[in-house]
Amino acid sequence: MKKLIILLIISFGILSCTKEFVNHNNVKEDILFSKPEAYQAIVLGMTKDFATKSLYRIIHAPSFTAKENGNLRTYETEYQLVDGGPELTGINSSISGIWRELHRNRGIAEKIINRIDKLEFVNADAETDFQTKKSAYKAYAYLFRGMTTGYLSQYWKQVTTENNLDDNANFVSREEGYQKAIFFLDQALAELNNNIDAINYINNLVSPEFSIVDIIHALKARYYIDLGEYQNAYNEADMVDLTKRSVWYYESGSILNPIYANTIKVGRTRRFSPLEHLGLVGTQAPDNNDMRVPFYLDSSVSKNDNCGNVTYYPAGFWDADNKPIPVYLPGEMLLIKAESKARTNQLADAVALINEVRTKTPADDVFGVGASLGPWTGDATNQQDVLDEIYKNYAIELFMQGQRWSIHRRFYPNYLDNIDWNNVSRCNLERVNNFYPYPDQERANNPNCPPDPAY
Repeated sequence: MKKLIILLIISFGILSCTKEFVNHNNVKEDILFSKPEAYQAIVLGMTKDFATKSLYRIIHAPSFTAKENGNLRTYETEYQLVDGGPELTGINSSISGIWRELHRNRGIAEKIINRIDKLEFVNADAETDFQTKKSAYKAYAYLFRGMTTGYLSQYWKQVTTENNLDDNANFVSREEGYQKAIFFLDQALAELNNNIDAINYINNLVSPEFSIVDIIHALKARYYIDLGEYQNAYNEADMVDLTKRSVWYYESGSILNPIYANTIKVGRTRRFSPLEHLGLVGTQAPDNNDMRVPFYLDSSVSKNDNCGNVTYYPAGFWDADNKPIPVYLPGEMLLIKAESKARTNQLADAVALINEVRTKTPADDVFGVGASLGPWTGDATNQQDVLDEIYKNYAIELFMQGQRWSIHRRFYPNYLDNIDWNNVSRCNLERVNNFYPYPDQERANNPNCPPDPAY
C-alpha cells in the first residue's frame, strides 16, 4: 500500500472535488478513468477515503445519539447530537458529514462500474491480462455501493440509492434502500463468481486482512435482520467464516486510525469520550467481570461529561494511530443468528447462541472481544427476556461500531413515543432520535428531499 501513496494523492486530489456532486475537474477525471493502470489507485483511494473520513463520521454521530459517548466539549455539533429530539437539525456538521462522505464514496464506486467496461487497451493480450483485475474492481465497487447505501438506510428514514450529478436524486424508503444494498452485494458476488484469483487479488490489495466474500455475507445478514427477514439473516450470518479477520488498515504516519487521531493523539481535541459501563445502565449494564468492558475502555483517564457522567478514553480498536478497525465483528454474526431464532420463537436455539457470545474468551475471538462470562441465567422461556439479553450483548459487543443506534431502534421501536421533549432529561435517554434530519445542503439543492422526521 505504501508504494501507491503518490498515486492515491493524485487520484483523490481529482476525485474528492465532487459535490453531489458537481465535478469541476471532469476532463481530468475522464482521463483518469480511461486508464486501466489507474484503477488500482482509484480503488485504494476510495478505500482510504472511507476508512479515514466516512468511518470516522459513522462512529461519531451515532455514538452520541445512542449514548455510547459523553460530551466534554462546548461545540454545537456534539451538544445537538446529545440533546437530539426536534432540536437536532440538518445544519449539524456531523450528520451532513455522514451524508456527504457516503455519497462521495458511492459516487466513485458508481464511476468504476460505469466506466471500467469501456476501457481501451493497447492490444488483446493487455485486455486479457486485465480481466481478473476487472472482476475484482467491479466486485469491490459493488461492495461499496451496497455498504454505503446500507449505512444511509440505518440512519435516515428515506434514502437515495444512486447519486445524481444534477442534484435531483430520488428518495426511497429505508427498507427499499436495504433491498437495493443487498442487490448491489449480490452483484458483487456475481462478479467474483467463485473466481479465486479475483478474490485473492482484491483481498491482498485492500488490506493485509480482508475477506471480501465474508464481508458481503456479513453485510447482507445485517441488512436482512433490520428488514425482519429472519431466515435470510440467519443464513447469511451462518456463511461468514468467524475465524477470519477483515479490517480497515492504517499505517503510522500516512493513513491514521481516525478515532485515535481525533481523540488520543497529542495536540488533538478530544471528540470521543466513552461513557462508564459503555453507556449502559440498569439491567442493560454489563455484568461484573465482563472482559469486554476493559477491552473497550481505558479507565486510567476519567472525566465527567456535561451531564455529570463519568467518561474514559477509548481503548480496543482506537488507541493507536495504526490500529486496524474491523469491518464487522464475529460476535455480531452470532447475535444476528440468536436474534433470528428468538424472533421466530426458537428460544432454546437463541439462548445457546447467546451463551456462545457470553462464554467466549478473548482468546476465542479473532479480535480479542470476549466476555469470559458464564451462561445466561435468565428466563429462557420468555421471548422478551431473551431479546433483551440479545440487545444487551449487541450493545456491548459492538461498542462504538456505529451499530447500537439502529439496533436499539429495532428492539425498542416505541422507545421515544409520547416523549415530552420540553420536560425530559436528555442525559437519561438511551437514544435521542429515531432518524436523522436531512442535511441542509441536500434540502437546498435537491427538490426531492423529503420532510425531516419529527425526531
